Amino acid sequence: MRAKAATSNPAASRATQRKLHTKVRDSGAQSPALDRALALLEFISAHPEGVTQMDIRKGLGFSGNLVFRLTKALVTHGYVAREEPGPRFSLSRKLLQLAQPRREERSLVQLAWEPMRWLRDVTGESAHIGVRSGCECIVLDRVIGPHPFKCYVEAGAHGPLHAGAPGKVILAWLSPKELGLKLREMPLARLTRHTITSRTALARHLAEVKRNGYAMDLGETLEGHHCLGAPVFDADGRVFASIWITAPAPRLSEADGERLAPSVIQAAQTVTEALK
Repeated sequence: MRAKAATSNPAASRATQRKLHTKVRDSGAQSPALDRALALLEFISAHPEGVTQMDIRKGLGFSGNLVFRLTKALVTHGYVAREEPGPRFSLSRKLLQLAQPRREERSLVQLAWEPMRWLRDVTGESAHIGVRSGCECIVLDRVIGPHPFKCYVEAGAHGPLHAGAPGKVILAWLSPKELGLKLREMPLARLTRHTITSRTALARHLAEVKRNGYAMDLGETLEGHHCLGAPVFDADGRVFASIWITAPAPRLSEADGERLAPSVIQAAQTVTEALK
């Protein structure tokens, strides 16, 4: 996940910097239309700046007629947004809305909105909530901080669990068996010189995170971009989400993290209580 700076253009994501080619995976269920539609959604997700019909044709090897029919159907159902000029296609928030846990009639984002605003106000930094999806953490929503120069991550952005505070708190509270399986399957890609890429070192670090009750990311996903997060638990006591703040490195040192951690933990606990 990448931060955005209010005083400059948003940095292009790694997925934006390199045009990815997505292969259509055969599910074996004799559903080629569904397989192609899912491949198209994954392709669009890998290009947050949006894609044109020509991009899709080149990236997936689809015919122009197939691209037209698939994009029209996904736009009609609200899963893809059609933007000018171009036009370009991007994912809508509908998939995020479907994935959110609910308590009665309120979604996770609705339950977390007031705690995030409170956290923003007491820390002065942008607050976020996200959930695990495979080996990544997906941002569901954010409340932007008041500083002239601020860091925040857009809803829908995603980043590896091992390299950021929101993902590390989710990993730290998994059961020992589930954590062991997850550590074996996760690709521990090095994003910066601070990224932990050793499974042994990561396991030790996660044990420390659990003892402390919070995690910090001191430039592990992006140099100069720091995060501080705490876990959110469902009604059964299982970790499934995290709340965190982001800030430029000078405003969120390790010492700042120790000072602000109680507020981040309190915001996460407030959401946990609302889910019971």
